[in-house]
Amino acid sequence: MTLIKLRQKLFLLLFALLSVGLVLPTYVINRTIDTQVKTEITNSLLSHNKAFELYSRSSNLDIGIAALNFSKQTGLRVTLIAKDGKVIAESDSNIVLNKMDNHLNRPEVQNLKNMDYGVSVRYSNTLKKDFIYVARMIEANDVSYIRLAQTMDFAQTLIDLRTTNQNRIVIIVAAILFVFVFFVDKWINNPIKKIVNVAQEIKAGKWDRRADILSNDEIGELAENINQLAEKIENDLNKMKKMSDVRSEFLTNVTHELKTPISSITGYLETLLNGALNDENVNTVFLKRSLKNSHRLEALVTDLVDISRIETGEMKIDLTPINILPIIEEIVNEAKLRIKKRQDIEIEIVNHSKNDIMVNSNSDRIRQVFDNLISNAIRYSERGKISIVIEDDKEEYLFFVSDTGSGINEESLSRIFERFYRTEDARTKFRKGTGLGLPIVKHIIEAHNSSINVDSIEGKGTTFSFALMKS
Repeated sequence: MTLIKLRQKLFLLLFALLSVGLVLPTYVINRTIDTQVKTEITNSLLSHNKAFELYSRSSNLDIGIAALNFSKQTGLRVTLIAKDGKVIAESDSNIVLNKMDNHLNRPEVQNLKNMDYGVSVRYSNTLKKDFIYVARMIEANDVSYIRLAQTMDFAQTLIDLRTTNQNRIVIIVAAILFVFVFFVDKWINNPIKKIVNVAQEIKAGKWDRRADILSNDEIGELAENINQLAEKIENDLNKMKKMSDVRSEFLTNVTHELKTPISSITGYLETLLNGALNDENVNTVFLKRSLKNSHRLEALVTDLVDISRIETGEMKIDLTPINILPIIEEIVNEAKLRIKKRQDIEIEIVNHSKNDIMVNSNSDRIRQVFDNLISNAIRYSERGKISIVIEDDKEEYLFFVSDTGSGINEESLSRIFERFYRTEDARTKFRKGTGLGLPIVKHIIEAHNSSINVDSIEGKGTTFSFALMKS
């Protein structure tokens, strides 16, 4: 499909504007000028006609001589007509009176029947020129009509002069309009064309291309919107690529993490079915190990479901005002029961606020956060103290979960919130985990419009911290 460019549209619009807005009015104005000039000449001839009547009555000259004198003074043609239409005097000496036609049927004489004076513009067969005639009826002995005439040369000169001026105006306006179109093309069409070129490059896959914002108007806004759209598309594509990579990695990790406990359970059950079931020295041990791996498998599936629901947006985290202190106390009490046989670890709550801790949160999800963080602290601490510290900081509360465990090395510190990532220390048989706890914690805290931070010194301990808004 052939596209009509904006420049062509502007030219066509200009042409139509000139045609309708200038040429047509000019034609009407020229016709008006023509009428006005003829009216002015008519009025002038009428005044001279009356002046000649006064002159002829007061001069006592022969009517023919009076007509000749008046014609010399004014440059007008004077014709005197009798009542029967016969020409009795003519100022033009080249004309033979007895050869002139009867003038009673001349248009300017005929018009006297309905008006005080008669006017006509026509070609003179006698003098071979266009004349404008003005006739008046008078009461005299021999003369009944006085007719004065002037060639249209003078009238045409006036018309041509005014038409020339009008045409000059048209040319000037047309030139201004063309200059206007030039600048419109420069200020509007060229920037739009550049934006179109950028859009075409973006369409072709050059997502890093951006349009220059050259003005603070609709065109600048269009360029900005194109840039924002390109940036959004580029970000979305990067996210899709990243998600694709994450899916591949996720699938690999999930397969590995699921195969380990399943293989262990399968191995123990096959051993039991192959005769070890009746061996009291191993059957109970194998069943306990199978149960332990089942719990591990259950925790892994639960964490997988949770992080999948969080990342897909299926898990809605609604924030409501809650008192978080009882939740923390309950989780700590449960943790103490789990490690009651370990006298070398102490868990404490340090509340510097001394009040109820009212925050905007989701009780189930924030419980999951503290449970994961405290469980991690227990897992990585051979001995020492685990502290949950609460600080009051104006419009929010600060929470710190600290331990005196093995700490995290610098290389691992930047990756602990990645799914399935575990430090080398965490891969020992005593510290097995799903590798999903901290990513889940990170997502939940971010859903609370906050962020989680971690500080750690290898061999001395780790502190996780985050803030929650007061309710």
